Amino acid sequence: MQIDNLFTKLDEKVTDYHYLEKEIIDLKKKTKIQYESLNNLTKARGIFQAASKLTQNMLSKRISTIVSNALEAIFLDPYKFIIDFVERRNSTECDLLFEKNGNKKNPLESCGYGAADIASLALRVAIWKLTTHSRNTLILDEPTRALSKYKQKLASVMFKSLSRMEGGLQFIIVTHNPDLSDSADRTFQITQENGISSIKQIK
Repeated sequence: MQIDNLFTKLDEKVTDYHYLEKEIIDLKKKTKIQYESLNNLTKARGIFQAASKLTQNMLSKRISTIVSNALEAIFLDPYKFIIDFVERRNSTECDLLFEKNGNKKNPLESCGYGAADIASLALRVAIWKLTTHSRNTLILDEPTRALSKYKQKLASVMFKSLSRMEGGLQFIIVTHNPDLSDSADRTFQITQENGISSIKQIK
């Protein structure tokens, strides 16, 4: 009787062994699949990072060129506009900077507000140029207020040039600057009397 019990227990152990052996084989297969999946994800992440870096470089170059050209049109010794993509807090951020002689500076800290205003305007133009479905009108309020009289004249020439770009970008400018109003295709004068505004077309 004891021998029968021993054989029964032995059979159970053999069955358990075969079951565990099968589980080990299944786990090995699953581990291999998961490893291959992880390997593919790692490769995909590398491809995504490379594509992201390439896109960042292309955007940086195109936007920097447009903004730097705008600064060059107004200022005799202009800063170069650059975009630095940096990793902070596990996310990608971009710093907008002025550069001169290898020194990078915050636009608002490096010079007067005139250059920052022109850079800001040029950024809006660059975004418009890169976004095919964006509206073709920019509304600006005294965009040359921080510029000297001479630079305001240069800015009016720049606006005229920008308005003739491919794609038909239009500017609606609110200003007291005669250079801007003289260079406009259409000029309207707004006056107010007894709290009532009236608009008159000048040209």
